[in-house]
Amino acid sequence: MRGMVRSVALAILCWTHALCAAQATTPSAVPIEQEPAHQLVLQNEYVRVFEIRLPPGGATLWHVHLHDGVVVGLSDATIEDQPEDGKAETIHPHRGEVAYGATSTARTHRVRNVGETTFHIVYIELLTPDDVSPGRTDAAAPDPRVVVDNDRVRALRRILVPGESTDMHTHASKGVGVLVTAGRLEISTPEGAAKTLETKAGAVQWIEPGTTHRLKNAGDAPIEIVDVELR
Repeated sequence: MRGMVRSVALAILCWTHALCAAQATTPSAVPIEQEPAHQLVLQNEYVRVFEIRLPPGGATLWHVHLHDGVVVGLSDATIEDQPEDGKAETIHPHRGEVAYGATSTARTHRVRNVGETTFHIVYIELLTPDDVSPGRTDAAAPDPRVVVDNDRVRALRRILVPGESTDMHTHASKGVGVLVTAGRLEISTPEGAAKTLETKAGAVQWIEPGTTHRLKNAGDAPIEIVDVELR
């Protein structure tokens, strides 16, 4: 009898250990706004914008994406993207690189920085459903600055060398401006008003349709800017 009790106790202990091990390996995913590496820097009815930094060896929690999004790279890095239901993929993002990701169904994953440099990006989550997108509205002439162009967004990359200015221009679409590099940026309006900003890499600005301005690099190093226009 004593031996039987001991056998049952061992069986229960083994089963408990197996259950705990299974639970330990099952990811407990959080919404992206609850993932500590995703720092919310801008939100309105159209977008949520997150700045993400992972030092070498760092990793996110398992987290869930529910919407399409745009990634703007702010550094060269090497990461491992591990989906919940698939094989991990090693990716080499680059500074200034822009990528669009469609999310037709919820996507759960985590990211590990397996390289020797900080992984730094801005992630623009598109909150407007794609089935109400008005479609393309841009002119036919190709623009060499365009790096992404689809029915959801158009992204343009601009590099200003020290002292260089854009023309005075008007934004026809709403969107998000992302500073890829730090610098000293002067912004002028048609009325003649001007302000100079000391910007950091990863700074973002919401742009309303009809915004008219001129940008000038008032610093001593090139400034790279990505504008993500919403359709």
